[in-house]
Amino acid sequence: MVEKSYSVEHENIANILSWIKDGKIGLPEMQRPFVWKSTQVRDLVDSLYKGYPIGFVVTWENPDAELKNGGKGQNKEIIIDGQQRITALSAALEGNEIVDEKYLKKRIYIAFNPTTEEFATRSAAIAKDPRWIPDISIFEDPNFSDYAYVTKNSKRLNLKPDELSKIIQKLKGISQYDIGVIKLNSKLPIDQVTDIFNRINQKGTKLSSADFAMSRLSSDTAHHGNDLRKEIEYFIQLYKDHSLLENIVKMDPEFANSDYFKHISWADKEDVTLYQPDFSSILHICLGLGFLRGKLYQLVSLISGRDFEKRTYTEEAMEDSYEKFGEAVQCALNESNFERYILLLKSLGIVDKNYAKLPDSYTNFGYTLYLYLKKNSKLSNDEIETYTKKWILMTALTKRYGSSPESGFDRDLRLISEANEIDQLKELFDNEFAQNLTDEFWDMTLPNSLQAQTTQLTNWRIFQMAQIHARAHAWLEKDKYTADTIQEQGNIHHICPKAYLKKNGFKQEEYNQVANYVWITQPRNLQISDYAPKNYMSNKETMQYHSDENDKENAIPATLRSYDFHNYHQFLQERRILMAQLIKELFESL
Repeated sequence: MVEKSYSVEHENIANILSWIKDGKIGLPEMQRPFVWKSTQVRDLVDSLYKGYPIGFVVTWENPDAELKNGGKGQNKEIIIDGQQRITALSAALEGNEIVDEKYLKKRIYIAFNPTTEEFATRSAAIAKDPRWIPDISIFEDPNFSDYAYVTKNSKRLNLKPDELSKIIQKLKGISQYDIGVIKLNSKLPIDQVTDIFNRINQKGTKLSSADFAMSRLSSDTAHHGNDLRKEIEYFIQLYKDHSLLENIVKMDPEFANSDYFKHISWADKEDVTLYQPDFSSILHICLGLGFLRGKLYQLVSLISGRDFEKRTYTEEAMEDSYEKFGEAVQCALNESNFERYILLLKSLGIVDKNYAKLPDSYTNFGYTLYLYLKKNSKLSNDEIETYTKKWILMTALTKRYGSSPESGFDRDLRLISEANEIDQLKELFDNEFAQNLTDEFWDMTLPNSLQAQTTQLTNWRIFQMAQIHARAHAWLEKDKYTADTIQEQGNIHHICPKAYLKKNGFKQEEYNQVANYVWITQPRNLQISDYAPKNYMSNKETMQYHSDENDKENAIPATLRSYDFHNYHQFLQERRILMAQLIKELFESL
């Protein structure tokens, strides 16, 4: 018989809310922006009032950690599914404030019409309407008196005292309704807990390892887990939206006066769009830097006190993990480190998160590698930056972290740390570059990879980075650069115009090839119009700034000036080879 990995219990809502208030159960959503609409809160309360089920809550209790004196330290139970529902009930029934997306605290008022037994979100009109009870949370006030309320309000509500009393009792009874609680076994591995959650919610929101880690951090105040969670989250939000600073300080004044907040206070002064890591990215970076691991579910095990050698959970291991994680967070969010990494990405030719950029997995591992080398290696700053840039480019070109980035992170961190221990880092890097970026790769694999239509193609973006890095002029321009056209007023244009190719029978998948794209200015685009290359390239006004060097900067084959649609496929082949050559020159120039 298969051993069950869970138990199912029933608890009334009042008990669950009480346990959260007393800190027996962790509810991270109470401290984070609430995403439900007020109408969803209304519908939830209405369902309970009518006796409808509202689904299960799923909790997971961390394994007990062994204390140094031989005792057991009871870890807090965490709600991992149902957080929004419980937060909604806390807000509606108890009148607790929620935090909105701007980090402003506010109330959600659910009104009730006892005559029609109808719920609504409170509006100005409802607040003035004598037929409505404007805020149902008054019934959960310890000082609330049924008798006094009925005596005072039955006439106003146009109900007999006994009728109003019955309705109030039914309304107050909502908090006594049972809700199913699925309790996951504390011995379950973290990845299995995540898998169970996602199987339960096949049509709903998926629980990511980052969500789980955030919940675990939020529930730990003894080791400053919640402070570290706030530091990461506020950094991310401030970095994207500087206007949130005042709101965060007002909402969370105690944290705003802490060293954790002071450490990230620089984030509201930055205005960089080319690298904006999210919560999951920062956690991956800190996991890699602090523990040389790549799989995020392992972080939950580590900060829960997992001792991988003894295969048990101990308070000592928990303290050690939090110390390492805290150091990694401070390192990753350090102003100097972050800004130097931004400069490193710019020097690679990355200018904007929407155009010349790489998938997050490559820039995130790049930051992990950069910080690891700074902290642990004997390499000079110049060597660290060179190897980091080459590694980012090599891994992106070869899709090293494409299908399973976490496994790739795990493997590479092990390789790099082992090489560092025996002082063989340079040899490792040089061997990896040589083995992955062979002549066959540059001459065949890379050109073939450019047979694609989408401008989201990583290697198309790297081609743009190569142009920006080389300070290439925009095609057919004298004093405008590719970077200018990308960031300001340029267009991606079809070298063999789309309308011209369509007119001659070519399909969308043929004319929308990345090898047929080039950045040019709007005036030049209008001059080219829908002419064949051999025609518009014979026009003196269009070609007044044309040169062989300008063709080379944009990977334009010299033969284009004699081509029409008959030579289109040959042109694509020639240009892919030239694009690959420019990318190779970028790598070799680093």
